[in-house]
Amino acid sequence: MAVEDKKYQLGTAENKAFLDAARDNLLNFGTKFPAPDGSSYWLGDDGTPWKDRNRATWITCRMTHVYCLGAFVGFPGAEELVDAGLKGLKGALHDDVNDGWYPEITPEGGYTPTKQCYAHAFVLLASSSATLLGRPGAAELLDHAEKVFLDKFWDDETGLSVDTWNTEFTELDPYRGLNANMHSVEAFLAVADVTGDETWRKRAGRIIEHVLGWAKANNWRIPEHFHSDWSLDLECNREKPDDQFKPYGATPGHGIEWARLITQWATSTYPSDPAAASPYIDAAEHLFNRAVEDAWNAVSGSSVNVPLPFNSVRFLTTAIVSEMGYSSGLHRQVLFTIGLVLFVFIMIINIVLNKILKKGADDNE
Repeated sequence: MAVEDKKYQLGTAENKAFLDAARDNLLNFGTKFPAPDGSSYWLGDDGTPWKDRNRATWITCRMTHVYCLGAFVGFPGAEELVDAGLKGLKGALHDDVNDGWYPEITPEGGYTPTKQCYAHAFVLLASSSATLLGRPGAAELLDHAEKVFLDKFWDDETGLSVDTWNTEFTELDPYRGLNANMHSVEAFLAVADVTGDETWRKRAGRIIEHVLGWAKANNWRIPEHFHSDWSLDLECNREKPDDQFKPYGATPGHGIEWARLITQWATSTYPSDPAAASPYIDAAEHLFNRAVEDAWNAVSGSSVNVPLPFNSVRFLTTAIVSEMGYSSGLHRQVLFTIGLVLFVFIMIINIVLNKILKKGADDNE
């Protein structure tokens, strides 16, 4: 389907201006993130720091990474913001007693327990970007983060990252998950690019091979949660489906992230061998298409999580929108008619329910 507005057409001057404006708007929004110790505040809708909330390692890392990118495109003041983030990662957020990085520090100066692979992967990413930018102390931070990650989180026998330790690094939680492994891949690729150590890219590839195996066996939906032996845990957080880091079921948005990461890994691993990269690009397309088909609710314009036991489920509205993109003639007319009938049916249900509710309210009076 042709896009008429040139600002949405890649390669046009209008598109470049549109993307530049969106980028600068985001960079301007986040400039107040650093606390005095360098850790990152949460920010309100207008960019105002929320100083009463805990300050997280992963957010500090993401902000540091983002302003490294800002520095590469010449955003004013970006280097100083990167240095502030590095200060937090080398200081307040680091556990000087047990090593590694706290998940969060509190406004009162305390910290939250455990040591998370998720946060440590982001330390790798932030320090890689800052090293590439040439910021003071970044290379030393990256070297330290590599050692901690390999010692505590990378399981070379399985070719996957473990998830969570206690604060003292003496007890490993039995939970295993792909959210942390997804960000491990992101970080590993960055480390490989910056340091030239291709072992990190190979580690990313080992994770990807596992993920593709699980995805192919689940109709290109990626299971998120596992037991300590990497057997599936499909019931994880059934009673808490909106958990921030371990939501119940499959997370379609992660399918899109994995598609991008797999593409990046394949094209960087096989830069002059398209035939070798091709199966991975094809798999990335399957993951992307499955995620969009599962998640986009055309009625509400929102996304959903899909419990893995229901692998055959496809929302009717999703099917209509998906097929409208390539249908024509009678096929398109049938889809339109189905959508119209669905709309009318929903309207009838709403009218009936409103009358029932109104009648109940009248009877109560």
